[in-house]
Amino acid sequence: MPSAASTSAASALARVRRTVAAAACAALAACAYSPARIASADRIAAAVGALELGGRAAVLVGAGDIARCDEPQGARATAEIVAAVVAAAPDAIVFTAGDHAYEHGSALQFRECYDPLWGRFNARTFPTPGNHDYETAGAVPYFDYFDVFDVRPEARPTGYYSFDAGGWLVVALNSMLRIEPGAVQVRWLERTLAEAAGRCILAFWHHPLASSGFHGFMPWDPGRDTAIFWERLARHGGDVVVNGHDHLYERFAPRDAEGRAAAGGMRQFTVGTGGGGLHPIIWRRRDSVFATDETYGVLVLMLEPTSYEWAFIGADGIVHDRSDGPVACAG
Repeated sequence: MPSAASTSAASALARVRRTVAAAACAALAACAYSPARIASADRIAAAVGALELGGRAAVLVGAGDIARCDEPQGARATAEIVAAVVAAAPDAIVFTAGDHAYEHGSALQFRECYDPLWGRFNARTFPTPGNHDYETAGAVPYFDYFDVFDVRPEARPTGYYSFDAGGWLVVALNSMLRIEPGAVQVRWLERTLAEAAGRCILAFWHHPLASSGFHGFMPWDPGRDTAIFWERLARHGGDVVVNGHDHLYERFAPRDAEGRAAAGGMRQFTVGTGGGGLHPIIWRRRDSVFATDETYGVLVLMLEPTSYEWAFIGADGIVHDRSDGPVACAG
């Protein structure tokens, strides 16, 4: 029987190997790829129709990691799914989880890459920025592009804000800012959550705390810093967290404030499948319930005042992941 020391050493070595593999993968263009199958409009409409979106208190739909000028077919496909959701639920809210216009989030790339595909949803879009948006200093083109920052100038240039959706508190956070106890954004989050006692809570930002993609195994990735967001949200009864950054779809089992599996905890979705290429699953996390790196797609969240449902619709016209029924909120 192996000793505790040898088991610990083996575990550490495995972690190192995964980290090295992830870093190598990040450096290789061959790790990014695009799916071959894009479904017809009729098949997309049928997949959306099966969700029965009419009459929901609120419907949110979106993804992160969206538009590339050199490969527009992915963002074009996901935009068509979003359009089908909006047709079925005219008041649907579009969210974005960062990295809108590759590679540098420039004004030109927003105009020529993002706007022709997802731009039609600007008036209903609530975005959060990613690292590629900040490739241009201060993410100025990002803030200039989205209508929400004209309506809410106080959210510029910090990029964090909140809004109501079907009685839920929805919080958009900026994982590109300094995240530590006492930081201005963290204090704002604490105040906002304290004022929302008893409500269902959804938060979204770019960098996931945990991921089975290669960013999830990089100790230096900003996602590791978002444990503070996670802890504050969980302790205030948060229900759902949505991220991008790793170009795959993943759903985790509910986790508590310390990130441990817990029946009444928060559920994290990573939906970096907006069209900007796909990344492989490196190593499935223990509490990863569902993951796919084989299709672009969008996450649909169907909200009621005390519960929610979800569905991930792929660009192949398949609903790859769907809740069995309403899930009660912690609040």
